[in-house]
Amino acid sequence: MTFQEVNMIKKVSESYRHHVIAFTLGPALKMIEAVFDLLIPLIMKTIIDMSTFNGISAIDSETNPFILKIASFIRLFGTWIKDNPNLNYAIIGGVIILVMGILGFLTTMITQYVAARTAVLVGSEVRCSLYEKILSFSKKEREKFGNARLLTTLNADSYQVQQGVLIFIRLIVRAPFIILGALVISLVLNWQIGLVFASIIPLILFVIFFIMRKSSKEYLNIQKKLDRISIKTSDTIEGSKVIRAFNRQDYEIHSFEHLTKDYQTNAIKVARLNALINPLTFAIIALATLAVVLFGGLPLLESSQRDVALSSTIITEVAYLAQIFTTLVQLTNVVMVLTKSSVSKSRVDEILSVKPSITSKEGAKKINIPDGKEILRFDHVDLGYEEDGNLALKDISFALNKGQSLGIIGGTGSGKSTLINLIERFLDTTHGTVYYKGEDIKDYPLKDLRDEISLVFQHAVLFKGSILSNMQMANPDASEEEITKALKDAMAYEFVSKYDDYLLYPVEEGGKNFSGGQRQRLTIARALVKNPEIIILDDSTSALDLLTDKKVRENISSHYQGITKIIVSQRVSTISDCDMILVLDGGKLVAKGNHEQLLEHCDVYKETYESQVQKGGN
Repeated sequence: MTFQEVNMIKKVSESYRHHVIAFTLGPALKMIEAVFDLLIPLIMKTIIDMSTFNGISAIDSETNPFILKIASFIRLFGTWIKDNPNLNYAIIGGVIILVMGILGFLTTMITQYVAARTAVLVGSEVRCSLYEKILSFSKKEREKFGNARLLTTLNADSYQVQQGVLIFIRLIVRAPFIILGALVISLVLNWQIGLVFASIIPLILFVIFFIMRKSSKEYLNIQKKLDRISIKTSDTIEGSKVIRAFNRQDYEIHSFEHLTKDYQTNAIKVARLNALINPLTFAIIALATLAVVLFGGLPLLESSQRDVALSSTIITEVAYLAQIFTTLVQLTNVVMVLTKSSVSKSRVDEILSVKPSITSKEGAKKINIPDGKEILRFDHVDLGYEEDGNLALKDISFALNKGQSLGIIGGTGSGKSTLINLIERFLDTTHGTVYYKGEDIKDYPLKDLRDEISLVFQHAVLFKGSILSNMQMANPDASEEEITKALKDAMAYEFVSKYDDYLLYPVEEGGKNFSGGQRQRLTIARALVKNPEIIILDDSTSALDLLTDKKVRENISSHYQGITKIIVSQRVSTISDCDMILVLDGGKLVAKGNHEQLLEHCDVYKETYESQVQKGGN
């Protein structure tokens, strides 16, 4: 057994110890079935010998002692039913074989059920563990793996692990036991013929594992290329409008075909390697069968009637040879599946072993503060990315009291969204400290922090379900009155109220049955349903007209006076009423103050304001 398979077995035993009964019961039952399978050819040989020699008394002392014991067992049944002259040893042996067949069938059925059930449970556990781990990832971990890799591991790799568990329980014990058992019995029956078996088994195993060793290296490459195809597919689907707008269909098709052919090359290479196994194995078995017939057949040419025992031995040996061949084919499948599963399990473990960079400190406690007291402060904050070493934010400092409003403005790439990510702890600072309610934000309970902050992204995200289910994501206990109030304040009630189903109106995947402005208003309403201490609007009114944008801000200011508001926008008009405005440029805080102060002292802000006034943006 190769290192990959041994490693897979070790990982399975360590990861799923709570399924120890299934991992023990399944192989044990398969062992019983294997014993029955090994005994049946022996019983058939004994029946042939007893029928030919007219009973056990005619079998001479040179007959194999093991066969004599089986013959004695059959004779016991014959003595028990001796009053019925129509029954002979063949019928008795047939009944014994039938009983063993039924018992073997029952053990197989139980094992198949145990294996299938356990495999499904393990697959579900792997997927749930991956899902939970992925949800705990910060932006840093998600970018490290990429969405395509995470999706492939969550779906394809977890399925391969499931298949590995299934084959592990069903065949990991049975296959080696059948091969070794058939070899031992063959040696006991006729050591010359048994040596033929002993010589071909290592040869076949060498062929199998030599091919598997080469193909296992390709499986990892195949999975990586599947990741690339997933990335390409995801990008194409999300950017289909852009592709059509720039007439890039032919280029994208060619690019996808190139990736597919690259994957195809590896897949065909593995298929060619695996395709060699069965023909080579069959050829070796055919040669072995020929050798068995020659070794056993030549002596029969000069044999007497009493040498008919040798012919039954040859028949039995060929039966065991067939068992070995069938089992080796099964073992090939075992090796192939476990090789794939080992690669997939490694990919799963790579994700599960990652410790999230954003965690909640043990023993941290929630804090309540009165209105007017400092709720948020950035103290000389830097944020850099390990990939390039450049700072996305440089020396950011400001303070915000509870109930105040903060506006953030800046050009593309100025660091606005990055700053917001620090407040929600989607990212942590490289240098400096973010304080929330007077505490280092890293020491504040992460769950409480995110319960107290509502963030509305520019890209409005709605989930398949209903308007009600989307609103209750923020507050599962929200009443219809509270949701209606939030919808009105977000200017969403005017279109939601027109639906016959009202809050039960269905939301399709991604909220595609709503316009961009409707989606933004619904996500703002969802944030208000949460009744947070801080609400962050990250350019989340960009799809709204100026009048609707203004009404939404006025509603939030008048109806949620105790809430601290942080508004990120490209429009000066959206943030001009804020108590304090931050002007970012290239990750630096170039100025802060209210609207009038910035118009007087900040050229960047003044130029932005004047350009928007000239375009009618104010």
